[in-house]
Amino acid sequence: QKINRFRGTRGLTRKDLLKKNIQRFRNKTTTRDDDSFNIMPLTYALPHEFNSFVSSYQSIKKIGGNKAANFWIIKPVGLSRGRGISLVNDIAEVSYSQPIVIQRYITDPLCFMGFKFDLRIYVLVTSFGPLEAFIYREGLARFGSRKYSLRPEFLHDHRIHLTNTSIQKEFGDDIDRSHPAYLAGSNGSGNKASLTWLWKRLKGLGMDTEKLWLQIVEVCRRALVASGSDIEHQPNSFEIFGFDLMFDQHLKCWLIEVNSSPSLGCDSDLDIRIKGTLIRDSIALVAPPAYDRERLAAICKRRMTHRKSASRVSSRDVLEKDLSQILKNKLPRKFGEFPKRIGNFERIAPADS
Repeated sequence: QKINRFRGTRGLTRKDLLKKNIQRFRNKTTTRDDDSFNIMPLTYALPHEFNSFVSSYQSIKKIGGNKAANFWIIKPVGLSRGRGISLVNDIAEVSYSQPIVIQRYITDPLCFMGFKFDLRIYVLVTSFGPLEAFIYREGLARFGSRKYSLRPEFLHDHRIHLTNTSIQKEFGDDIDRSHPAYLAGSNGSGNKASLTWLWKRLKGLGMDTEKLWLQIVEVCRRALVASGSDIEHQPNSFEIFGFDLMFDQHLKCWLIEVNSSPSLGCDSDLDIRIKGTLIRDSIALVAPPAYDRERLAAICKRRMTHRKSASRVSSRDVLEKDLSQILKNKLPRKFGEFPKRIGNFERIAPADS
């Protein structure tokens, strides 16, 4: 997406700021009976939270008694597509030459057929402050190319621990007939499978996929609420964000990160089907109004060259008249008004009454 994007969304899409915003909301809202903003694994921004990280590391080590329970994943705050990521279980391995986040590694991920996976979920935001957002019911499950293992000798094996498509492309030869993406047939490609295919398979294993989906919706909504309060209202903007989420073996949903400009490039028929439909449904939902280009140019020229006249007509009335002529008397959809065409989207904010 090149145009009409929101300004000032770093608090949502930059890893250290996302952590800060979620922690701030968690501190304000947590009670003995409610910790609903506990949606991210334990995360620290280094270097300025290094001492806090060391304290947590030592506490976990003391409780666990060995390094197996003390896995952490390091990510540069400003990079994407898996660049610069490393996994450590020894504090001596923690080093950095740029700002990073270090996040408690989910050592008990929900696996499918023995493979670790995460989910890429697409959320279309049409307004911040007040918040209006829609979640796409189709997405991608991204698998490691080798079966999951916590054995120390596999600590740095990206084929097992990282699911980023850009990383797993390097290991395409490791994906064989036993891999979920291969078994998905037309619903799979590379290390990916469609979300609907995965839901069908998990449901066949006895899992309540509707409950899993409701968790995804709540995590995405809370991340937007926590991070969107500082984003100013921009009525002409909309944006698709890519949310990366994981479930652990207790079926708790965790937010890993939020991506601005998620890849909409298509390398396979699966990408064309999912991302192509996502783009079409997004444009249909936003429904940008047609406008008279010549009339717009004439009005802009008049407004730039003519001084404000001493008229009884208010500036607001003149503006509304100009907009009516530009938009051919067709008004854009107002905030909160349900879109005429929603496609495969589901509105998550404002909450339906």
